[in-house]
Amino acid sequence: MAGGPASLSPHLRSAETPVRTMSLFPSLPFLLLSVVTASCVETETCENLQKTCPVIACGSPGINGFPGKDGRDGAKGEKGEPGQGLRGLQGPPGKLGPQGISGTPGLPGAVGSKGDPGICLNCDTSQAASEREALRSELGQIKKWLIFSLGKQVGKKLFLTSGESMTFDRAKDLCTKFGASVATPMNDEENRAIRNVAREVAFLGFTDMENEGQFVDLTGRSITYVNWNDHEPNNAGSGEHCVTILTDGKWNDVACSSSLLAVCEFPV
Repeated sequence: MAGGPASLSPHLRSAETPVRTMSLFPSLPFLLLSVVTASCVETETCENLQKTCPVIACGSPGINGFPGKDGRDGAKGEKGEPGQGLRGLQGPPGKLGPQGISGTPGLPGAVGSKGDPGICLNCDTSQAASEREALRSELGQIKKWLIFSLGKQVGKKLFLTSGESMTFDRAKDLCTKFGASVATPMNDEENRAIRNVAREVAFLGFTDMENEGQFVDLTGRSITYVNWNDHEPNNAGSGEHCVTILTDGKWNDVACSSSLLAVCEFPV
């Protein structure tokens, strides 16, 4: 050891080579390790190197290394108990979304009950009522004049004649035009009223066009009151399907194409 660096053993010379080589790297831990090792060689033998000069005791602490990789995620824990704190306030409602597509129309509902009559705010109700009453009175006077001069009323029937002769089909059309029908007596009183109005032979509203010998009114109902003349109806010539009232009130079957007086029956 007194001979200096030249007298070092070949083993120690060989140790210097890696020291010089590693000093080329800019690694501080390796540099410190080389310095400590060299100082120990000059003071003691290599047999006592580990006892008197540990690397950790003699050198400065090294810097921290890079952190290691993250470990794998552990198993998921069990769900915890719900908290005991107060529930927060409900937030404000969100924005109104876009309007959806209209659905198919539903079935029509039931018809409602009839409402109360309306009130005309611009009308003088007292004047309207008086006008209606005056019109009603005037119509009543006309009705009485008609009954007195031209017609006869029996119960809820009013019998009138136009004084014109025509076929049975024309008589039906004439009565229908005025909301009436050809006179159809249902009892002796109505039969007399028709005779007094006509004063001559006139058509009655009976026919057996559908079934020969089975006379019905113009609505198809069988007649229960009859006042046939002797030996009538006889369907003379196989073409008498209409009925007339004679001047004495008796009935006779005649051809519907005959030209006779028309007597109409109005409901009252």
